[in-house]
Parts: sequence; structure tokens; C-alpha cells
Amino acid sequence: MEQNSAFNDEIDLFELLQKLYKRRWIILGITAFTTLLAILLSVLMPKAYKAEAIVGVKNIGISEIQDGIKIYVETHEGDALKDILKKIKISPVRNSQNLARIEVEGASPKLAKENLEKVIELINKKLFLQKIEEIIKDYNIRLSSIDQTIREITSGNKTIYDPSKYADLIAEKGYILRWLQNPEFIVLSTEIQTSSKPVRPKPLLYTAIGFIAGLFLGIFVALVLEAIKSRRLSINHSRG
Repeated sequence: MEQNSAFNDEIDLFELLQKLYKRRWIILGITAFTTLLAILLSVLMPKAYKAEAIVGVKNIGISEIQDGIKIYVETHEGDALKDILKKIKISPVRNSQNLARIEVEGASPKLAKENLEKVIELINKKLFLQKIEEIIKDYNIRLSSIDQTIREITSGNKTIYDPSKYADLIAEKGYILRWLQNPEFIVLSTEIQTSSKPVRPKPLLYTAIGFIAGLFLGIFVALVLEAIKSRRLSINHSRG
């Protein structure tokens, strides 16, 4: 019984392959059409190049930057940077603290680099104005505390403060003063790198998808045509 079932399965598979072979030109035609269509689309679609850089993140978290960009896109309909910001990628650098990778796209390597520079300027100058005010307030308080500590150290009051902290306080004060003169949340840690080849579209990927989709569609159409043919023969036979 099992041998007969296996034999019937082999016959059914052989018949199926025969039917597909009879419709091979339909399958090949549909496959060729979808493959050529995919190639044509990959040629006609606008090319996109990538610019990326590693940036140091100060006084703010990466998630805050991402949320700020999302809100900016939603509230600035007519902004020229809106489309760029929709495709921006910001991700933390592995095994590094306060470093992130920013990636943007452009119609050419030059435009991609310019877009990244505009995004950095936007984040530093426009995106977090309220937070800048809060940080300035906190830094001014910290400066007063540092100045008081420095005065006590230089006066020789060693019972309260360790004079060895003097250099650290001077360095911290210098950092705060520089930040207050030019508030920045992200600064370039590496040069901006641009791709010499477009990252989109990907012709090989599009071609592969077109070929596979066309092949399956061709097989489906061939099977449907064979089913219709068998149905008609069955109806004619029953009438005869």
C-alpha cells in the first residue's frame, strides 16, 4: 500500500513537471519581464549616498536626540531638513561611552556631507533651546561653586579642601566657560566619511528579487492555466 502511494506521488510530481515544462515560455517570459523591470527601476530610481561620522555626545543622551529629532519632524512641516531627518540614523558606538555614530543620506557624496553638517548644527543650535537654558543655569551655579572652592584652596585652607584638586577645578572651569561661549551637544570626533558608491538603490538585490518574484509568479500562472485546461477537458468529457 505504501509502495503504491509513493509510486503515485512520483507520477504526480512527474506530471507536474511535464505541465510546467509545457508552459516554460510563459514562466520564462514572466521571469524575464519582472527581472528587467527590477533592473529598470534600480537604474531610474534616484541614487542616495551616505555620510557618517563619530560624534562625542555632551550633556544629553542619544535617546533624547532621537526623540528631539522626531518631534522636530512632526512640528516643522515645511522645513527643508525634514526628509533628511526622517532617514537619519543615530546609534551608540560599541564599547564607548558618550560616543555615537550619525548617518545621513544625500543625492551625492558632497550633498550627503553637507546634510550631516546641517544636522549637527540643527542639533546644537535649534533642537534643544530650552535644555541649553537649563544647562547654562546649572553651569553658572557650578562656576560660582568652583570659584569659591578655588579661593579657599589658594587661601591655604587645607583642612577642608585638598589643594591637589586645584588643577582639576581649573580644567573644569575652562570646559564650562568654553561650552557657555559655544553651546554644543555633539562634536565631531572623526572626520565626516562619505560613500563613493550609492547605498541605494542596490541593483543586485533588486534584480534578485525581480527574478525570484517573476519565477514564482510564472509558475503560479502556469499552474492556473493548466488547472483551467484540465477543468475544461473534464467538463467536455462529462458532456460527451
